[in-house]
Amino acid sequence: MNVILMGPQGSGKGTQAGRIGPRLGLTQVATGELFRAAIAARTGLGRRIKDLYDRGDLVPDDLTIGLVEEKLDEIDRERDLGEGVGGALFDGFPRNREQAKALDAALARREQAITAVVRIDVPLAMLVARLAGRRVCKRCGAVYHVEFNPPRADGVCDRCGGEVVQREDDTAEAVTKRLEIYFKQTEPLLAYYEERGLVAAVDGDRPIEAVTEAIVAAITRHVPSANAAVSPTAGEQG
Repeated sequence: MNVILMGPQGSGKGTQAGRIGPRLGLTQVATGELFRAAIAARTGLGRRIKDLYDRGDLVPDDLTIGLVEEKLDEIDRERDLGEGVGGALFDGFPRNREQAKALDAALARREQAITAVVRIDVPLAMLVARLAGRRVCKRCGAVYHVEFNPPRADGVCDRCGGEVVQREDDTAEAVTKRLEIYFKQTEPLLAYYEERGLVAAVDGDRPIEAVTEAIVAAITRHVPSANAAVSPTAGEQG
């Protein structure tokens, strides 16, 4: 089973992927996390990605696809070792038809395919509020929000005591540019999957738990057998 979560930045894809993955035995494939890991490693690729992030630009397809292919190889190795991995949960990928076709090809080489695509809908005003107020810890990467989830001490991470800052790609200018790019380039990608009957829409402007349950229900409608993978008490897990 391989599932794609779609929605603009700030729609909660990362949060929901972290909740849904363990319930359905799916490994999260978040391009944002892959990019940040490359940046933290200070490799040549990481430096190229950081420059793009600082300008509010998207990472080119060839770099993105290369990182995703590496992650798929890792998932295959974990499955072969019997570690309970049932597939991938894609967060932030694909962003366009070219990436979607490349992902289809990568999965086909592994005798797999996309099972379901869940679109998380959130009003534009709420997206801007979520993104502009986001803050992250420079040391451990913990995520906060100036309004919805501020650290106990201003500018200090609750988890590790590191400095909490606004990422350069979360400034008002960068946020606006990212949302414009999404609606122009990524949203039309839905038609690619709608033609195959894979898309389900979920209202993302609700409490986190309610959105989680709606997404799991949407996925299991596409894969009835997935119901067996859902723990009876999973709705209370964070």
